[in-house]
Amino acid sequence: MSKMSELSQVLDDLISCGEKMIQTANAIKECFSEETPAAEPEKKAKPTKKEKAPEKTYSKEDVRALLAAKANEAGGQFKAQVKTLVKKYAGGGSLTDVPAESYPALVEEVEGLKDA
Repeated sequence: MSKMSELSQVLDDLISCGEKMIQTANAIKECFSEETPAAEPEKKAKPTKKEKAPEKTYSKEDVRALLAAKANEAGGQFKAQVKTLVKKYAGGGSLTDVPAESYPALVEEVEGLKDA
């Protein structure tokens, strides 16, 4: 058997295997879709302005890791913006100078940084 015909046979087998996997996945999907849907979990109501959601607490290590990840994201594109935000909350200093109660606001602003 030539290499080309052998390759052709292997590709045909691969295609056949893939088609069988699709059939199996569809059969499993049908089994689960025939069941009555379970009661949907209650959707949490968004807190109103009076009922403010409790802010997540962050440790300095959590914030430092998030800042480092964002600064290195996309080839360091956000590095200058991250530094500016830290200086804003630290009064011109470093993360060590940022008060712990400012961590949630800092994290929110850092997570809001997007490609421009």
